[in-house]
Amino acid sequence: NLRHLTLRNSSISGTIPDSLAKVGNLRHLTLTARRLSGTLPAELLGTGRLEELKVTGRISGTVPASYCESPSPKQGESKEYGMLQDLELGDNEHLSGTLSWSCFTQQYLEELRLDSTALSGTLPQFVDLPRIEEVDLSETKLSGTVPGRLCGKPGADPSPLQLLKLSRIEDLSGTMPEQCFKLANLKELNLKRTRVAGTLPRDMDLRQIEVIDFSNSGLSGTISDGLRRSKSLRFLELSRAGVSGTVPSFLNSLSLDGPGASCRLVDDTHSGNFQCPLPMDVPSCTRIYGQEIDCEYDYASPPPPPPRGFDGLDDLSPGMMALLLLFCLSGAGAAVHLVRRSLAPRKSIAEAAAMALEMQVGDIKVVK
Repeated sequence: NLRHLTLRNSSISGTIPDSLAKVGNLRHLTLTARRLSGTLPAELLGTGRLEELKVTGRISGTVPASYCESPSPKQGESKEYGMLQDLELGDNEHLSGTLSWSCFTQQYLEELRLDSTALSGTLPQFVDLPRIEEVDLSETKLSGTVPGRLCGKPGADPSPLQLLKLSRIEDLSGTMPEQCFKLANLKELNLKRTRVAGTLPRDMDLRQIEVIDFSNSGLSGTISDGLRRSKSLRFLELSRAGVSGTVPSFLNSLSLDGPGASCRLVDDTHSGNFQCPLPMDVPSCTRIYGQEIDCEYDYASPPPPPPRGFDGLDDLSPGMMALLLLFCLSGAGAAVHLVRRSLAPRKSIAEAAAMALEMQVGDIKVVK
């Protein structure tokens, strides 16, 4: 009757036993262990009824084609029962080979995570994932172009896609489909370090977006006012991309003021892509160095306090006060006397100055 088996961040080692495929009622299997090795058993999904498979470790070999084959429902079962909904095989750097095209035509698949693997091959243009919510193919050896149907079919209901991470895929190129900039449910869009090109549409509609990273990509255009609807935006990275124009002042009204929030619009090529001056009411974009505009601000750490005058020495301990005043005085006798007097309750800077004058061993110049 085992339905859920989860061994997360465990110390187990060895390989995945083929016998797990014989556990007929198993629906959810999670195995994440650094010492987990071997290959993925083909029977695990080919004959079973797994709905969720998450495996992370040192898995090698290829992804069996059976993992993306839909089993025929048994008598009395609904069509949805036992269909794969979550396939997560990321962080297995030795997992290689090509991925079956059938993995991109799963009617019930909601999550597909294959990041940080050596999987290769060309992304298919025919994609039919009507329920997909999260796709992470970053840091793989895949190639080709971004399938337009990954962001929904024309004329169909709005795509439920919430996460699309294709970063650091060096051979990913072509033009970014325009419909991928009009996903009402999307929360993260990452094309960092790809050769994906295209122009940001003026009618961009990413109203739920939280993270945008187009750095080191081939995208161009201007920062669209379409982002005005994005009230949840907390991370914006456009460095080394072809994006230009004036930084819109509406960024000030977004949520770029919470922990972990940052706005980075660096023109590292010194081509003057971004027009100056930046709106001074945008707290995350206020530093300008020549033609380089660095709008990065770490909101996770509080800003340093403003510099204080000489009265700030009142916050020093009596012992430290004595050592500092020692540099302003002369004579060994003064040093001994100061150390003795420092044992008294904390002195203010005015009292310390009076002390030095009384001892007649030097002068203190108070500068404010």
